[in-house]
Amino acid sequence: MNVNTERAKTVAVTASLAAWLVATAAAQLPDTRFDNLLWCGKRRIPTPNWRFFGPNPGVKDSHLLYRDITDDKPGEWKEIPVTRDRPWYALAWNARNRSPKALFDAVQGIRARAAAAGSEMGPVVWSPGYRLLSRYIQHHLPHDEGASHSQFLLMHSYLSAPEDRQIEPFFVSMKIPLATDDMSNPETFPIAA
Repeated sequence: MNVNTERAKTVAVTASLAAWLVATAAAQLPDTRFDNLLWCGKRRIPTPNWRFFGPNPGVKDSHLLYRDITDDKPGEWKEIPVTRDRPWYALAWNARNRSPKALFDAVQGIRARAAAAGSEMGPVVWSPGYRLLSRYIQHHLPHDEGASHSQFLLMHSYLSAPEDRQIEPFFVSMKIPLATDDMSNPETFPIAA
């Protein structure tokens, strides 16, 4: 009798997982004809909603720029290249996509916090995206000689936009302290600009 009980449990679990897989696949289709079936009644089937086919394609590119501040005089903005040319095998394995993904996530996080906080910088400064970009600029980029601080700028560019709206800057960071001869490991939190 134990063998039949174990077999029944195995069949029940396998059937449940297979049904959930089919329901998840149905929930990802571009049209929403199955959504009502999955959401009806008290016993809703819990399926993620990722829409594999991308109903809202990206229409803008994110750009990260930074500048050094020497003797309280800001320098020129320099763009940090995030993407590189893709190798032929990127169709199957694209590990180089991690940097653009990290930038995208940081930009989205900063943009959401900035929109929610209004003119208040505190919540933005403490966000993970802001801290990630601040530390990256502090410790991994070349800086002008004598620079005491740095700033970053986030922009979007639109390829199919009219001429006056092709570039949209939307966030400028506070001053980020850099390591100097007196201070080898600066605080990672910025000071007011």
